[in-house]
Amino acid sequence: MSQSLKVGDLVKKRTGYAYPGVIVSVFTTQAGAVRYVVEADHPEFAGMLHIFNADQLEPRA
Repeated sequence: MSQSLKVGDLVKKRTGYAYPGVIVSVFTTQAGAVRYVVEADHPEFAGMLHIFNADQLEPRA
């Protein structure tokens, strides 16, 4: 992903299972990799948290 994601951005998982949500945290692992915590906002699993890397996410309208 070429663009920078930040807390508050609406995103979705790029491939595989659907996971629409909002970024609630951005952190760097001890190895130096940036990770994004996304809180799901789909009614069936709202509130679930999942950690992704940038390549797994894309912005949504």
